[in-house]
Amino acid sequence: MIFGASPDAVSLASFAAKTGFSVTVCDWREALCNKKIFPNADQLIVGSPQEAVSKLQFIPRDFVVILTHQFQRDKELLQLIVEKDLRYIGVMGSKQRTSRLLNFGELPFQISTPVGLTIGAEGPEEIAISILAELIHVKKMLLKSKVPFL
Repeated sequence: MIFGASPDAVSLASFAAKTGFSVTVCDWREALCNKKIFPNADQLIVGSPQEAVSKLQFIPRDFVVILTHQFQRDKELLQLIVEKDLRYIGVMGSKQRTSRLLNFGELPFQISTPVGLTIGAEGPEEIAISILAELIHVKKMLLKSKVPFL
């Protein structure tokens, strides 16, 4: 699940779909969250963070990436999903920023911030590749450790 319809989300959705991930994109802007911009998405949800989260059914194998690039939206999203049983939550921005999103709380183990592998990525495509590489790594490490991938 990708929250935010930013240019890096467009690339991430495309690459993720091509590598076998089921892709849901959620954003409050219908002009950015549509099939023309996200042709490979399995599902598109237009609405506020609270509306989008209420329309989703989360399961323990889900990967969530927050890419809204807006502090208040990220804060609302993170507070809505942090208690859910998820495989992975990736948040754009530094650990300090993410800690502020949680009102300076301790970051749960499933939160990865800054999202993506540290490869010096620049531009939407490289950022998407760094994020997808991390998602694939987490998925493969769980399979290797024989943790059930529901």
